[in-house]
Amino acid sequence: MKLEGKVAFITGASGGIGGAVARLFAKEGANVGLAARSVDKLEALAKEIEGMGRKAVVCPCDVMKDQDILDSLRKTVSELGPIDILMNNAGIVSFEAVHELPDEVWDRTMQINAKAPFVAIREVLPSMIERKYGKIINVASVSGKIGLAYRSAYAASKHAVLGLNRALAAEVAPLGITANCICPTFVATGMFEESIQKWADETGKSFKEQEEELRNRVPMKRFIDPEECAPLALLLACDDSAGMTAQAINVDGGFVQF
Repeated sequence: MKLEGKVAFITGASGGIGGAVARLFAKEGANVGLAARSVDKLEALAKEIEGMGRKAVVCPCDVMKDQDILDSLRKTVSELGPIDILMNNAGIVSFEAVHELPDEVWDRTMQINAKAPFVAIREVLPSMIERKYGKIINVASVSGKIGLAYRSAYAASKHAVLGLNRALAAEVAPLGITANCICPTFVATGMFEESIQKWADETGKSFKEQEEELRNRVPMKRFIDPEECAPLALLLACDDSAGMTAQAINVDGGFVQF
């Protein structure tokens, strides 16, 4: 019970990584605020968590809207108490050549992947600073460390997340608060399948050809299961990682070696 009595808040909780992390956090004793647009999926997940004897708060939330983020956080605090663990997990991928990238795609990608985490962090920090305790986990990407063709907006947004996390960690390190990033690549989710198709469309390949090419670029020759990200999130959320901050840890099958 590494998280017994803790309150966690997760954006993108209806997705593969978010759902896996929410279940593991609950299993380890946390009550959880669940934020996403897919209310039906959140309600089903909340029932699972409540079946474990934990509390779950369903927060309909579109992270394109700053007020939705704030409302969801404040609803969680009002029902569960101050947030101990913030996991910024919601994200989107975009696939366009730089010279064909519309402003609206750039703006949407930066809002969801970079500004939304900032808005959530800014909201929870005063309470964490007051209590001298907090665990902030940002789901970035190996695209925050390298660049891949047709992913300029995505790479820019994830580089921004890593920069935000590093500056944040430096500020709050003396205050009992840690901030770390998880950097996955090619996680086998529905969103990733959509990404493969978009990547294939950009390169003129078939879905199967693009999928096989991506798989072969991973040293382990396979994609990452969402469940494989959850144990790292648990480590970063619990006190076993008290000495870890400002880190960006890959879960990528050896795709990036730094």
